[in-house]
Amino acid sequence: MKISLDWLGDFLEWEETDSNKIAERITACTAEVDGMGTQQMQLGRCCVGKILTVEKHPNADKLSLCDVETDQGNKRVVCGGTNLRVGMKVAFAHIGAQVKWHGEELMTLEKVKIRGEESSGMICAAEELGLADVFPECTGHLIVDLGDSDDGVGESLEQYLGSGGDVLDIDNHAITHRADLFSHFGFARECIAMGLAKWRKDRPMFADHSFTKDPLPFKNIVDCEEQIPRYCACLLSIDSVGETPDWMKRRLESVGLRSLNLPIDITNYVMLEVGMPLHSFDADDIKGDVHMRLSKQGEKIVTLDKAERSLPNDSIVLSDDEGIFDLLGIMGGLRSSTKEGTKRVYLHSAGVDPVSIRKTIIATGHRTDAATIYEKGVPNVIVQMGFNRALELFLELVPGAKIISKMDSWGDNGKAEPIDLPLEKVTQMLGVEIPANTVEEILENLEFDVKKRGNGFKVTPPLFRLGDISGPHDLIEEIGRIYGFDNIEPQLPSAQVDPPERDQRIHILRDALKEEGFMEILPLSLVGPSLLKKCNINIDSAAVIENPLGEELSIMQPSTLPGLLDHAQQNILNADKTLSTFQWGQVFASGEEDDMEMGLLISSWVETGLNDDPFLVLKSKLGRALKQAGYNSSIELMKNAPSYAHPGRVAALTVGKDPIGLIFEVHPEVREQFGLPNRAAAVRISLNQLLAIEPVTTVASAVPQFPAVTYDVTLPFDQGKSAGEFVDKVKRTSDLLESVEVANLYAEPGQVRQYNLTIRCVYRAKNRTLTEEEAKEEHKAVLALVG
Repeated sequence: MKISLDWLGDFLEWEETDSNKIAERITACTAEVDGMGTQQMQLGRCCVGKILTVEKHPNADKLSLCDVETDQGNKRVVCGGTNLRVGMKVAFAHIGAQVKWHGEELMTLEKVKIRGEESSGMICAAEELGLADVFPECTGHLIVDLGDSDDGVGESLEQYLGSGGDVLDIDNHAITHRADLFSHFGFARECIAMGLAKWRKDRPMFADHSFTKDPLPFKNIVDCEEQIPRYCACLLSIDSVGETPDWMKRRLESVGLRSLNLPIDITNYVMLEVGMPLHSFDADDIKGDVHMRLSKQGEKIVTLDKAERSLPNDSIVLSDDEGIFDLLGIMGGLRSSTKEGTKRVYLHSAGVDPVSIRKTIIATGHRTDAATIYEKGVPNVIVQMGFNRALELFLELVPGAKIISKMDSWGDNGKAEPIDLPLEKVTQMLGVEIPANTVEEILENLEFDVKKRGNGFKVTPPLFRLGDISGPHDLIEEIGRIYGFDNIEPQLPSAQVDPPERDQRIHILRDALKEEGFMEILPLSLVGPSLLKKCNINIDSAAVIENPLGEELSIMQPSTLPGLLDHAQQNILNADKTLSTFQWGQVFASGEEDDMEMGLLISSWVETGLNDDPFLVLKSKLGRALKQAGYNSSIELMKNAPSYAHPGRVAALTVGKDPIGLIFEVHPEVREQFGLPNRAAAVRISLNQLLAIEPVTTVASAVPQFPAVTYDVTLPFDQGKSAGEFVDKVKRTSDLLESVEVANLYAEPGQVRQYNLTIRCVYRAKNRTLTEEEAKEEHKAVLALVG
C-alpha cells in the first residue's frame, strides 16, 4: 500500500518534516515501511511539452520529426512514437536529463543526430521515466499521453504529476488486523498519536448531508442481511460526468492508480483517503428492483474489466430484472457502470462480511484493491464516513450534481464496551513504569475515550477500532508501540534453570549397538493394517487413529518390528551380506499404557552357517551392548512363541530374574512376506522394564602380570543339549581356569542335529608364571569331562 505524505498534508500540519524520520517512526510504531521515494525518480530536467508539428523523418520510415513547445522554448526532436499527434501534451526530457533507455539502462541525454536529423531532447514513453505503473498503456512505441489541453504546458513534470511529496510503500502484512489503516486518514491518526503532526483546522470532516424525502426509483430487497450489516446509499442527478481535476489525477497517480472518469476517480479517491471502497452506478441501467443476495454456482457477470466471470456459490451480488450487475466487494459490473451519457448516479457504500469476500477471492481468483480492503473487515463507522466524503466530492466536482432522494440505509456504527486498564498491569506487561498522564495522552491521541478509575483508567475504544481492540492486552500494546519499544531498556529474563537429570543408559546402549555394526533407523510411528498383517500381528488390540491421513497411517505402532521389517524389505539388497538395524520409540496398545520399546533386526541375503547364524550373532552382539550399559543378560527358552516368531527359535531375554523382552528368529512365513531370502533374527526389548532395573557399575580390573596358557577343545555336540550348561561345567573343573568361551561352531552340510563345538580354555595363575606341565595337569579334568 502506498501512502503519500503530500496527501497526508490535507489532514496534518507536520511538526517533523524529514521524510526519513517519519518513515522510521512509522516503521517502529505502526507498520513496516518497505521503501520510500518520490513517485518518479527520473523527472529532473523534464517538463510537460506540447507537440506543435509532426513530420515524417526523411531518412527513416518509423521515425518522426516533431516541434515541441517546452519551458525552454520550442525544441525539435526525433521520435519513434506511434501515437504522436499535433496538440498532444507529452512528457519531454531536456538535454542533461537522466532517462532509462528502453526502460533498462540509465543514460544522460545529449544533443545528437539521428539519421542525419538533429534531436534536442526526447519525447518519453512511461518506462523511460519510471512511470510504467502510472501509465501502463504508454510503453514501448506508445509515448506518455497527457491529453490535448494547454493546462500545464511548460510546467515541471514532477510538479504536474504531483510527485513533489514522498510516497511511503507500506507492507500490507503488517496491518492485516487494522482495516482502518488501509487509508490516508488512518495513517494521519497514527501520525498524530506519534507526535509527528497536529490536525489541520481545515481538514475534511466527513459531515452528514441533507437528503430529500423522495424515494429511490427502485426497492433494495436484502436477502442476505448477515453479509451486509451496514449500508448507505442515495440517488444523485448530474448534468454530465465532468472532467477529473488535475489535483485528483496527480493524487491517484502518486499512489499507482490512473484516472478513468470523474465518478470512478471519486470512489477510488475515497477508498484511498478514507479506506472505504464505494461504487457509483448509472441508475438508468438498473431495471426493476435491486436484490442483494448470494450467488448460485455458475451464474455469470461481465465486470468492469470486460471479463465474463463465472461465480461460485455464496458470493454477494446485486441483481435486477436483467440479471447480476455488481459483484459486491470485488468489482462492479460493466452494464451498470457510469459512462459519458450518465445523468443519474446511484451511489452506495456497503459494509460486507469479510469472510464472504475472502471466499469469493479464492473461488474466482480475482483480487482487486477494494477486495483487499474489504477482506480485512471495514468498520461500520467508516462505511458512513466514506459515503459522506464521496457525496461531498460529487457535489463539489461533478457538474450539476445534486441529491434527489432520501438516504437508504440500515445497520448502525456499533457500540464500544469500556475496558478496565490498571496501571500496574501496564507496568507488568511492558516492563517499564510509564507515567499515568503519558498513558492517558497516548490513548486520547489514538481517539480512545479515557476516564480515570482508581489506580488506572476506564477506556472506551473508538468505533473504527472495534475489530481489533477487545481487552487490556490490546490497550497495552497500543501504549507500548506509541511510547516506543525502543525506549524500553531491554533486559534478559532472570531465572534459575535446573535441567532435569537425564538417563544416559538408552544413549549408551545406542552407541554400543552402533559399535557392534548396527544402523539406527527412524521410521514413522504410524502404520497401516496391511503392514501389520504381513507381520502376523493381530490388529484387534491396536490403537486406531480416528482421523488418519490415510489407511497406511491409521494405526499407532504396536511394536517396533513392522518398521524394521519394512525397512529391511526396501534395503536388504543394498547391504553387504547382512543388514543390521535398530530403532526405539513409543509403542501403543488400545486401552493400555504406552511403552518404550527398542527393536533390533539382523537379516541376511546370503545363506548362513552356525558361525554367522543371525540368531546367534544377534544374541552375542546384544549381550555385549547390554553389558556396556551395565546389564548382564541371559536367555530362557519359551514354550509359547508369538505368531511372528519361529516356534523353535525363540527365547525370553532376562536380566537376573527380570524379563526385559524376547529374542527370536523371524517366522519363515513373515520373512517370505517381506521378501527376505534367508534367515533373520529380531529382538524386542521393553525399555521401561530394562530401565527399572538398577545397572551394575563396571569396575576396571588390573592388567594381569603373568602370562596365560590357552587350549582349544573341539568336540561333537547335539542340538538338543545346552552348550551354556556344558560351559558352566567346564568352568568348575579348575581354580586356575580364568575363562571358558565358545570359540567356534561348525556343522557338516546336511547335518541337522550334530555339530562341532570348539571351546577355548584360558589358564592363569595370579602369583606366578604358570608352567606348561601345570596347565596340562589342570586341563586333564576338562578332557575327562569331554570324554
